[in-house]
Amino acid sequence: MIVCWIAGLSLLAGCAGEDLAKENFERTTVKAEPGNGEGQVPSGPIDDPAFELTTLRTIDACGLLGDDLVGTFTPEGEALGSDWGRCARSYVDVGGKPIRVMLELGEGNVFADQATGNVGGLPLVQRSADETSCFSTAVTQRDPDIGISVLATHDQGGGDPCQSSYLALEGIVEGLRSDPPTMEQRDGSMMTVDVCEVLGSDEVSGVLDTDEELRVLPSGLHFCQLSYDDVVVYAHARLGYPVSATDGVEEIELAKDVPAFREAGTTDTAECDVSWNHLGLTEHEAELMTLSYYDYAGEASVDTACSRVTELAKAMVKTLP
Repeated sequence: MIVCWIAGLSLLAGCAGEDLAKENFERTTVKAEPGNGEGQVPSGPIDDPAFELTTLRTIDACGLLGDDLVGTFTPEGEALGSDWGRCARSYVDVGGKPIRVMLELGEGNVFADQATGNVGGLPLVQRSADETSCFSTAVTQRDPDIGISVLATHDQGGGDPCQSSYLALEGIVEGLRSDPPTMEQRDGSMMTVDVCEVLGSDEVSGVLDTDEELRVLPSGLHFCQLSYDDVVVYAHARLGYPVSATDGVEEIELAKDVPAFREAGTTDTAECDVSWNHLGLTEHEAELMTLSYYDYAGEASVDTACSRVTELAKAMVKTLP
């Protein structure tokens, strides 16, 4: 398809021929140590406004990866953002070994029932990708499960990456509660837009013309899934390189002076994507929106999928800033 995104820490990919379902790493047992999230898993409601999606959409993720994130970490280089809510920075530990920290706010690849402890009073899920890397995730919302994730990688081996990711996450949770850094919003930006609210609105979802109940669920700060029967629609707002026409991609017009790029899938599933540049930022960066339509019914056709996703995109353009 036109755009194949990698959702940072969750390693969630979405493009033609691939289901946008959540990928779960093999669960490994994480040794509980002091300062590593041991203790009872919180079971009560999570109602701290500091962790609501509405709040997290305004946060400067790179601002959370400060010089004093962890007392035993020394920063090495500047923090580098890749999208709203995502940032990475390198540190070194007291022994001089490098640690790469990657942060994602509004992580959608979360399984709250796998929590083994707590961090700052929030349920903590830890899982190892391999011997050198570990995710620590603070669950900030249940049903659907969403959280704040930190991936710590010890490229040269040694140390405990789960301990490192936990300590970084602990500092981030504290920072979000105390004095969180925020981003300045540009006029017309989608930065604070609730994509689920837009996708599920009568103006947009109404074009599907179905009497079936629509299920609309967030899976991140700017990622949403709408489903009914055998149909699944994904909406994803993000920062990236401006989209343009390439081989196999059809240029269409969603509204006056709003070009978009449509690409049909090539698998047995009836699928089609429409992407467009919502707001140009620089020559090499724009705010982008992608709608992906999948119909898993045996009789479904690609032509119908492309027609439906185009109508959805035309309706969505009218509702965005």
